[in-house]
Amino acid sequence: MCKDAIVFNNKPKGVRLEAGVEYHICSCGRSESGIFCDGSHKGTSCLPKAVTVEKTKPYLICLCKTSKFFPFCDGNHSYYKDDEVKKGIKFQD
Repeated sequence: MCKDAIVFNNKPKGVRLEAGVEYHICSCGRSESGIFCDGSHKGTSCLPKAVTVEKTKPYLICLCKTSKFFPFCDGNHSYYKDDEVKKGIKFQD
């Protein structure tokens, strides 16, 4: 987790990822899509997460930016209320 990250959304997003393709997933919560890095992390301590999947299929991508399995959802988004979206993340143990 990046200490400068913000909650993009308090729900994950299903995205089809292709096997063998390297993706750069937004870890700061500031990119326009919230999923793929667009460089909006500049000026923060956050860096995108490079990920390559072995199987082409839909994956649930973490948009709260606090999943222990980031970039994949682990349910931590349930800790965030609607009014906490676009605000700093809570660190989960």
